[in-house]
Amino acid sequence: MNKLTFLLFSVLVFPLTIMAQTWDDAKYKAIEASIVAPTFPDAEFDITATGITTASTPKEIQTAINATIDKCSEAGGGKVIIPPGTWKTGAITLKSNVNLVIQAGATLQFAYDPYLYPLVKTRWEGLDIMNYSPCIYAYQAKNVAVTGDGIVDGNGTKDTWWKWCGAAKYGFDENTLQSQSKEYAGKNTQYKQVDKDGNVLSNRNTLLWMADNNIPTEERVFGLGCGMRPQLVNFYECENVLVDGVIFLRSPFWVIHPVLSKNVTIRRCKIINDGPNGDGCDPESCENVLIEKCIFNTGDDCIAIKSGRNGDGRRTPRPSKNIIIRGCTMEDGHGGVVIGSEISAGVQNVFAEDCRMDSPNLDRVLRIKTNTCRGGVTDGIYMRNVTVGQCREAVLRINLQYEPKEQSKRGFSPMVQNIYMENVTCKKSKYGILLNGLEDTVAINNISLKNCTFNGVTDKPIQKTGKVGSKLKFSKLIINDKLILAKAPYKHYSEWMTWSEMKRVKHPFYLDFTDEATSPNGKWAYTVGIELESMLDTWRAYQNPEVLTYLKEYPVRLIDEDGNIKGYNQSEYSLDDVRPMRFIMRMNRLFLDDRNIRTYGTERAIANTFNLMQTLPRTNTGKGGRGVFWHKKMYPNQVWLDGIYMGLPFFTMAAQEMSEKEEKSALATQVYDDVVNQIATTFEKTFDEKTGLWKHGWDENKSIFWADKTTGLSQHTWSRALGWFAMAMTEVLDELPENYARRKEVKDMLQKVMTAVVKYQDAKTGVWYDVMDVKDPKNYLESTASCMFSYVLLKGSRLGYIDASLKQAGVKAYDGIINEFIKINNDKTISLTKCCSVSGLGPEDNPSRDGSFEYYISEPIRDNDAKGIAPFIWASLEMERDKAETVKLGY
Repeated sequence: MNKLTFLLFSVLVFPLTIMAQTWDDAKYKAIEASIVAPTFPDAEFDITATGITTASTPKEIQTAINATIDKCSEAGGGKVIIPPGTWKTGAITLKSNVNLVIQAGATLQFAYDPYLYPLVKTRWEGLDIMNYSPCIYAYQAKNVAVTGDGIVDGNGTKDTWWKWCGAAKYGFDENTLQSQSKEYAGKNTQYKQVDKDGNVLSNRNTLLWMADNNIPTEERVFGLGCGMRPQLVNFYECENVLVDGVIFLRSPFWVIHPVLSKNVTIRRCKIINDGPNGDGCDPESCENVLIEKCIFNTGDDCIAIKSGRNGDGRRTPRPSKNIIIRGCTMEDGHGGVVIGSEISAGVQNVFAEDCRMDSPNLDRVLRIKTNTCRGGVTDGIYMRNVTVGQCREAVLRINLQYEPKEQSKRGFSPMVQNIYMENVTCKKSKYGILLNGLEDTVAINNISLKNCTFNGVTDKPIQKTGKVGSKLKFSKLIINDKLILAKAPYKHYSEWMTWSEMKRVKHPFYLDFTDEATSPNGKWAYTVGIELESMLDTWRAYQNPEVLTYLKEYPVRLIDEDGNIKGYNQSEYSLDDVRPMRFIMRMNRLFLDDRNIRTYGTERAIANTFNLMQTLPRTNTGKGGRGVFWHKKMYPNQVWLDGIYMGLPFFTMAAQEMSEKEEKSALATQVYDDVVNQIATTFEKTFDEKTGLWKHGWDENKSIFWADKTTGLSQHTWSRALGWFAMAMTEVLDELPENYARRKEVKDMLQKVMTAVVKYQDAKTGVWYDVMDVKDPKNYLESTASCMFSYVLLKGSRLGYIDASLKQAGVKAYDGIINEFIKINNDKTISLTKCCSVSGLGPEDNPSRDGSFEYYISEPIRDNDAKGIAPFIWASLEMERDKAETVKLGY
C-alpha cells in the first residue's frame, strides 16, 4: 500500500472531524453507556479441589488451574478460586464465562520455565506471532475476568525473563552468550545473541522481516529458543472482559494486553513493573474500553493504546476506539497516557479525565508516538482534569519521528488531529508542549489546550520541529506564569506593546498611572513624553492610523493656543518637565503643514521651553566655563544621570530650529558645545574608578546626606540612571550634525559606558540587575534598565555610535527581556514586568532616599512602567528593522 493509497484509506476509516475544541460530553456518555462489565454465576470452583497445594510443582499447579477453568466453563461459568498462599505455575488459559478470582493473601506466581508456556497466537509489539503463551491468556472467549484482592506475579527479574531484552542493566551478560544463525525460507538470515540456555535474546528483527513480507502468522513460529518474552495478561479476540482489583507485579513484558477485543473493563488494579518494556495496560485494536481507578508504576508506558504495527496493522485494519480512562494514578513510566507507537490501524475517541501523575521518572503526561513505517490516523484524543506534580520531559508530546532508524517499509504518513486538553496542571517539566512533525508533510493538526497551567518548565514552553499545522488553539494556557497564545495579534512586539498600552489607557494624557480623578487635565510628565515618542516611532514604522489618532490627543489636551502647558510649573526648574517637549517638537517636525498638530500654541511652547533652559540653574563646576544643569531647583548643585536625558536631547534638537528662527547662526553651535560640555562634566564627575561605572548622582558641594564627603558621589550605580545617561548620549548624537567637530567626543564616551555596561550583563539571562555594582541575593533583574541598554546597544551599533561588536550583547539582552519580563495577559495584551517604579536621591527632608542598596531594592516593583515601555518599543523597532516578524510567542 503506497502513501497515497494509505492516506485515502485513512480518510475513509477516520472521516475528518470538527476540530476538537472542547470535551465531547455526548460522545463520552455514549461510550460510557456501551461498556458493561460481565457478570458471572455464583458457582465457585476452588483449585485445591484437585488436590494440589502450594508445595506442588509449577507444572502440577498449572495443570490443576487449567483443568478447573475448563470445568467451570463447561458447567456454564462461575468463579475459579485461587486461595491464599503462593501458587507457582506456568501459563493459564481462561475460557468463556470464567472469572479467575485471586483472593486476598493469594499470589499467583509464574515460574521461569519456558517449557510451561506453549505456543499460542498473540501479538508482540503490534506484530502477529506464534509465541510463548502469556502468563494468563484468553483466546476468542466471551465473559471472562481476572478479579480479587490478590497478586499476580510475573516473576520478572534480572535472573529470569528480563535479561532476554539484551540490556546489561536487566541482567544481560555478553560473556554467557554465543552467536548462532537462523535462516527463514532462505531469505531471512539473522545473527542473534543467545543466553547459556540457548534462548535467543532478540528475534525482533526476524519478526519485523516476516511482517514486512506478509509471512502468514501460523508460520511465524517463535517460542522456545527465541527469547520473545510473554505478556502477563493477554485477552485475544475476546468480548466482555473484566480485570478488577488485582495487584500485578514483575511482568516479563507488557502487563495487561487486550488485543482485538470488545467491551473491556479494567478497574481498581495496581500495576508495579519496573522491568524492560513493562507497559502497564495496552489495549490494542480494541473497542469500548474502560480503565478506571488504577495505579501504575512501570518501567515503560503506564497506559499505551495501540492498533497493530506496520503491515500487520494495515492488512486487517482494526483501530482502537471508544476508550475511557479516569481516576487513575500514574507514577513512574515513559508516559502517563500514550497513543502508540504501534498504531498503524489508527486510534480514535480516547477520553482521559480525573487522573493524577507525579514522578521525576514519569517522562510525559500525554504522549502520541508513531512514524512513517507505522502510519495510522490518531483522531479525537481528549484529556481533562489531570493534576501532575512533575514529569521529566513534556506534558504533551506528539512525535511523528519515533524510532527514526527503524528498518521497515516507509512512506505511510501518520496523521494526528483533534487533540484536546483542559484543566491539566503540571508543576515541573522540561517542556510544556513538544511537537515533532514530519519534515515534508503537515501531519499534526487541530491541537487545543484550555485552562491548562504548566509551571516549572525548565527549557522551552513549546518546542516544535518539522512541520506542524497552523490550527493550534490555546485558551488560557499558562506556562511559567505567562499566557501562551497560538497566534499573536501582531507580528511585531513594538506594535503589540503599543496596542496593549492604548487598550489599557484609553487617552494618552492618562498614561503613567493617572486618571481623570487624580489629574482631570491629564499629565504633563517625562514618562508620558517618552512613551508617546516610542509610539510615534511605531506609527512611523507601520502607519497604523489608530496610533496617530491617539498621539494627536496629547498636545491638544495639554497645550493651549498661547503655548501654556497644563501641569507645567516652570518655576520649579525641573528637567523632568522639559522632556515631553521633545515629543511635541517631533510631532511638529513630522507634520509641518498640518495646523491641527503644528499649532501656534505648540510652537510657542517649544520656544518658551528652549528659552527657559538657557536660564536654568547650573553647577559652578563644568567644562567650557559653564556648569551642568541642576536636576531640579529642589536639588541644588546636584547632577543626576537621569537629568542629562531629561533635558539635553530636547535642548540639542531645538537648537538648530531656534537658531534659524532667531537669525542667530552661532546659537546652534553654542548649544551643541554646551551640551557636549555638560555630558563630559557629568561623565567625569560621576565616574567611579573602583567599579568602572558611573554613580547615580553627584553633589558639587558634597554636603547632601547621600553624598560621599570626599567625592560628592552617591553610593551606587543604579542601572536605570546609567540607562538614562546612555540614551541621552544616543539621542544627542541623533541630532548633532555629522560635520560637528565634537561628535566623536560623545561617541567615545558612549563607547566607554556601553563597554562597561556589557561587563555587568547577567551571563545567564542577558539582562541587568537593579543595582549594577552590588552582588547580593536581594538584588533583582530589572526590566526598565535592561530595555534601555538593549536599545542603546542595538541602535548604537547600527549607526556606528559604538562598535558593531557590541550588537550581539544587545540581541542577547533583547532575548532576555522577552524571556524574563514580557507577559501575555488574558486579554491578549502584553505587559512589561519587574519595573522599578521610582528611585531617587533625597531631598534633604527625605533621608530614606539615601542611595543605599537597601533603599534601591525597597522601592516598589510594578508592571508597565512607561520608563520601561518606551525603551522596550525602541529596542523592538531596532530588532524589527531587518525582520518581517519578531514575535515568536516563546516557541
